[in-house]
Amino acid sequence: GPPPGYDTAVALPAASDTEELAKENTKNIAGSVGTIAFKVAKVNTETGEVAGVFESIQPSDTDLGSKVPKDIKTAGVWYGQISPA
Repeated sequence: GPPPGYDTAVALPAASDTEELAKENTKNIAGSVGTIAFKVAKVNTETGEVAGVFESIQPSDTDLGSKVPKDIKTAGVWYGQISPA
């Protein structure tokens, strides 16, 4: 789960509820949505091996809601081997 933290910044008690610090003091642990796409490039039916490429776009960390997320793009190669049950 999320770290418990403090309700307000301890080092700035006089200004802890100002508009500037509201985003830092109000924690938000809501999930975010990303996307991923897989493409099969090769299949070997004799060995059951499959391989391909993937591309994922997902939001970055928001520091518990205090920052605006950026889209992070990750691409790579994937591999798997399928065996009969």
